[in-house]
Amino acid sequence: MADHEFRIDSDSPANKELMFWRIVGHEALARPSAYELTVLSKNRALDAKDILGRAFDVVIEFQDADGGKHERHCQGHAVRFVRAGHVGRHFEYRITLRSWFWLLTKRANSRILQEKPVLEVMDAVFEDSPIKRFKKTKTDNVLGTHNPRRYCVQHQETDYQFISRLLEDEGIYYWFDAHDAPGTMHLSDASDMAHEKLPVADTLRHAGSDASEARYNEISRWVSARHFHTGKHDSRDSDFKAIKKKLGAVIDVPGGHELAGLEVFEFPGGYFTGDDAENRAKLRGDELNARRDRHWALTGWPDVAAGRSFKFAGDPDGASDGDYIIAACTFMASHPGYESVAAGAVEQPVYAALSDVLRDDAVNADTLQVLEELIAGTPTLHTAQPGTSAFLLTVIPVERPYRAPRLTPRVTMPGPQIAIVVGPAGEEIHADKFGRVKVRFQWDRYNDGDENSTCWVRVSQPWAGKGWGGYFIPRIGQEVIVDFLNGDPDRPVIVGRVYNDDQAIPFESHTQSGFRTRSTPKGGVANFNEFRFDDRKGAEQVYLHAEKNLDSEVEADETRDVGHDRTTKVHNNETLEVDADRKTHVKGHFSETIDSGEDRTVHAGFDEKIDGGEKRQVVGGMKETVNGGMDQTINGGEKRVVSGGLDETISGGETRTVNGGMTETVNGALTQTVTGATNITSTGPMTITAPAGFTVIAPGGNKFIDQFFEKTGATYSYKYGVVFGVVGLKTEQGACSQGNYATKFDASLCKIEHRALFIQSKGTDLRTGGISLKTLGPDIKAAAITMIT
Repeated sequence: MADHEFRIDSDSPANKELMFWRIVGHEALARPSAYELTVLSKNRALDAKDILGRAFDVVIEFQDADGGKHERHCQGHAVRFVRAGHVGRHFEYRITLRSWFWLLTKRANSRILQEKPVLEVMDAVFEDSPIKRFKKTKTDNVLGTHNPRRYCVQHQETDYQFISRLLEDEGIYYWFDAHDAPGTMHLSDASDMAHEKLPVADTLRHAGSDASEARYNEISRWVSARHFHTGKHDSRDSDFKAIKKKLGAVIDVPGGHELAGLEVFEFPGGYFTGDDAENRAKLRGDELNARRDRHWALTGWPDVAAGRSFKFAGDPDGASDGDYIIAACTFMASHPGYESVAAGAVEQPVYAALSDVLRDDAVNADTLQVLEELIAGTPTLHTAQPGTSAFLLTVIPVERPYRAPRLTPRVTMPGPQIAIVVGPAGEEIHADKFGRVKVRFQWDRYNDGDENSTCWVRVSQPWAGKGWGGYFIPRIGQEVIVDFLNGDPDRPVIVGRVYNDDQAIPFESHTQSGFRTRSTPKGGVANFNEFRFDDRKGAEQVYLHAEKNLDSEVEADETRDVGHDRTTKVHNNETLEVDADRKTHVKGHFSETIDSGEDRTVHAGFDEKIDGGEKRQVVGGMKETVNGGMDQTINGGEKRVVSGGLDETISGGETRTVNGGMTETVNGALTQTVTGATNITSTGPMTITAPAGFTVIAPGGNKFIDQFFEKTGATYSYKYGVVFGVVGLKTEQGACSQGNYATKFDASLCKIEHRALFIQSKGTDLRTGGISLKTLGPDIKAAAITMIT
C-alpha cells in the first residue's frame, strides 16, 4: 500500500537533513520496542553525536477507507548509528531506535530494597536513573495483590534486567502504545481488561482466498498453532519461621494432549506464605497456558500495534473468529521513493529486513519461522518495493490470561560476599530473637551502615539444636562472610567471620588457638573471657580466663588427673559444700597455713588418724568446745607446753587413765579446789615432798590418819585428828594425843608399843632417831608437819 506518508520528529540538530526511506520495527508485550530506521541525506558526514541518544518519533500517516487521516507512532531513542554507503546522489544512514526502558540495559547497579512492592521497586530504580526525564508509566491495570518484598537485591545486573525479572516473576507485563501518548509504558496483570481496541477499525477481516486484494483493515494471511507443554506445575519453598509447615502449591494446566501427567517441579518457589504459594502457582499456570495457542496474521494496515485488541472475523473455517490481543507486531514500511533513486536500487528482501529485528529476542523464534513461511507463500512480499508495508502480528485469545514468559535469568550470586555487621549508633550487639544480625555489603552504595542496611540475616552456628548448640553472635563492626541459599541474593546467610587490619587476631603466637571474647558494653582490651590452647612443643597449655565469674556444673562425676604440681589461689572467700563423703589422700607432706581464724563444724563424729607424729602450733588463742563426750587415746607419749595460763573447765565428770607413769611439773603455785569429796587411792608407795611445809586444813568433821608418821627431833602439836584429802587419794589415821595427854592410837589391825617412841603396826614400822615411817601404802617424808584443827 502506497497511501502512507512518513514524518520524522526529533530533537536532533541533524533532523532537517534526514529523509525517511524505510523503517523496520518490532513491538511486543513485555519487551521494549525496537526499530531500525533507514534515512537518506545529502550530507555525507552526519555526526554521530547529533544522532545517538536523541529521541526520534517516526510518524506513519495513513488514511482509512473513508479518507480519514490517522497517525501511527514509532518512538524511541537512537542507540546505534551506521553509515551504510550511498544510494544515487544520497547517502544512506541507519539509526536503531529503542524505547526509553531499553536504555536501562546500559546501566548496571547493585542495591538493596526492603519492604517494597514491585511497582515501588521499579519507581525507585527509575528515580535514581538519568532516564527518569523520559519515564512515562501507566499502572491503572495492575489490579492484583502484590505484597511487599521483604528483601530485594539487585546485584551486578542492569536496571533493565532487574525490573524485567521482578515483573515477570509477579505476572506483570508492559507494552508501549503506538497511539495513545506515544512512549508511555503501560503495565497490567489483567489481560482481559487492559487492552484497548484498535483506534480506527477494531475489526479485522480475513481477505479470503485472494490475499493480494487485501484492503486496509483486512488480514491477508492467518496461521494458527498449538504447542505441547507440561500439564502440571508443582512448586515448594520453606520458611525458617515455620520450618515444619509444608509450603507449596500444585496447579494443573490443561494441555489438550494425552501426556498431561508431565509436570514441572520448581524449588524454591520464591514465596514465604501459603497465600503467596497459591498466587504464584496460578501465575505459573497462566504462563504455561498463555503459550499453548498462538496465531499469526499478516496485514498492511498501519493501525495495528502491540498491546491493542481487535475482533477477527471471516476465518474461512470459522474456527479462529473471536477477540484477540496483539502480543507482538513486527513490521516494515518504506517510502514510495525519490526521484533521484533508481527504482531497482531500493529493493530489499522483506524477510531479511524483518528477521534482523526479530533475532534480538529468543522469544521470537516461532515468529521467525512463521515469517519465513509467510514470505515464501506470498510472492508479492518477497522484496520490499518502494511504498511496501507489511505488519506481521502475533496474537493470543483475549479470554486466556497473558503472562510474560520468565526469560530474564535470575541473578545467581557468584560466591560468598564480604560484609560488615551494622546496627544502631551506640550499640555493640544488635540481634533479634533468632540470633540474626544486619550487615552492610561492600558494594552497597545507598545505605548508611545502620540497622536499616539489610534485612535480618541468619547466622550459621557450629551446632544448632532445639534449645542447645553453639551460639556466637557477630558484633557490630566485625567482618563476616555472607553466602546465599541457592545462589539467591534475596536469601543471605552468614557462614563465617574473618579478621582484618581493624579487627586483629586475638593471639600473638600462631601456636595458640581458642576463643577470646570482649566484655560489653564499652569493654576494653583488658575485659574479656578466654579459652585458649597453646600447642608450642614442650610448653603446651590450656588456658581459661573468666573476666568475672566462673561457674562449673557437673551433674555426675568429675575426674581430674594432674600429672605434676597444682596451685590454686583464691583472693577472697572460698566455700566448699559436699553433700556426701569427702576423701583427701596426700601421699607426701601436707602443709596448711591459716593467717586468720579457723572455724570448723562437724555435725557427726570426727575421726582423725595420724600414723606419724603431729606438731601443732597455735600462735594466738585456741578455743575447743566438745558438746558431747570426748575420747582421746595416745598410744605413745604426749608432751604439752603451754606458755601462758591454762584454764580447763569440765562441766561433767572426768576420768583419766594413765597406763604408764605420769609426771606433772608446776613451776609456780598449784591450787586445786574440789567442791565434793576427794579420794586418792595408790596401790603402791606414795611420796609427798614439801620442803617448805605441809599444811592440812580441815575445819569440821573427823580427821583420821591411818598410820602415824613422825620425824626425829621435830616438835608437833596435835589438837585433833588429821584428815588428808587429795583427789584420788584417801588417808585415814587415828586420833593422836601427845604431851600432857596420854597417847592413844586407835587403829584397825594396829599395835603400838611405846619405848622412847616405838610404834609398830601390821605393815607399819615407826622408829625415832628422827622419824622413820614405813608403810605398805604411803611413804611420807616431811621436814615439818603442821596440823591445824
